[in-house]
Amino acid sequence: MDKLFWISGLGFRISILALALAASVVVIWCGPESNEVAAAGTSAVDPARIEGHAKCVDCHRAEVRAWKASKHATRAFDLLRTSANARDYAEKLGIRPRDIARSSICIRCHATPSVNEVTHRPTVLTSVSCEACHNPSGGQDGWLNAHGSYGSAGTLREYEDEAHYQQRIARCHEAGQLRSADLYGLAKRCFACHVVGDEALAEADHPLGDRFELTTAMLGEVRHNLFLNERVNAEVATLWTDPLHHGGGRSAAGRKRVIYLVGQLVDLEVSFRNLAQSTSDGPIVESMVARIEATFFPLLDLPEDLEQAEIPEIEALAENLEPVVDQLLDDGFDPDSKQQYLEAAEEAAKAAQAFARRDGNQLTEIDELGLVPEAQETP
Repeated sequence: MDKLFWISGLGFRISILALALAASVVVIWCGPESNEVAAAGTSAVDPARIEGHAKCVDCHRAEVRAWKASKHATRAFDLLRTSANARDYAEKLGIRPRDIARSSICIRCHATPSVNEVTHRPTVLTSVSCEACHNPSGGQDGWLNAHGSYGSAGTLREYEDEAHYQQRIARCHEAGQLRSADLYGLAKRCFACHVVGDEALAEADHPLGDRFELTTAMLGEVRHNLFLNERVNAEVATLWTDPLHHGGGRSAAGRKRVIYLVGQLVDLEVSFRNLAQSTSDGPIVESMVARIEATFFPLLDLPEDLEQAEIPEIEALAENLEPVVDQLLDDGFDPDSKQQYLEAAEEAAKAAQAFARRDGNQLTEIDELGLVPEAQETP
């Protein structure tokens, strides 16, 4: 059970806009303890700053309800205790059965590592909880309280002035919060668990996440865009489309186009990073090369497919990466090309970060190409 939360004398809302955003297909990476070229999104998370979803409920009842119906809450952790496959993977990895759901590397993606606030000993929240995706919120300099404070005591969100809004967003960013607007950071977090890049895990026959695609995940059963209307689970984050502090013009259709293309770019980044950490040809290399081939060439052709929209970020990336991709496909994987793969990953990361700042409204031609998946029904 998540740790309980007690707080008094606060005249503002305490909330965590933090529910899991990865795919409904539970393919989870129990990766290595450290990895210098690990896929984006695997940065260390401080378990001592995990607060738990109980602190979300007062202000995010609908979001928590949606999360509780998702596989992040109902299935991810249970697989460690009930799945014969989990026991098989653990045996091959040298993990004792009693440790699988308690202290193994598997809990980093199948659960949420935490620290007991009374004993100060490591513990586990038995789900992929809010902060597993949006980062730990606690601590004196954490973002938990700050992100729901709109001014002096009692100030409602609708009356927050622009200066305070900008200060609040900057403070929460500095404290590590991955907000709904932080598309690139959230995408990396999803890929970190849903696309496997660890050779030992692959050798243990763990699924590699070959079917994972970001837009399908974000528009699927883990969707929880209920902040502005608890009765309607919107296709995209309502705080992003809300004109308050952003002006008019943002649309769900535009955001979905950006989510799709950022997902493709992060896919390239992660695939190249996973190649860079591979030591020999094998299942990981085969999977990552297939991902690169499936992702890169549609991106390469996209500028020609769009007659009006301009996508200079993708055009420049395609030009820079084409020789690397051609060499990879023609000559095969080369473990001595680690630096080249890392540089390709960095190029993709820069393009993804730049593209994530767009609103997507000028990309209507993408809809005609049928690239963006449709939103799925949620529980």
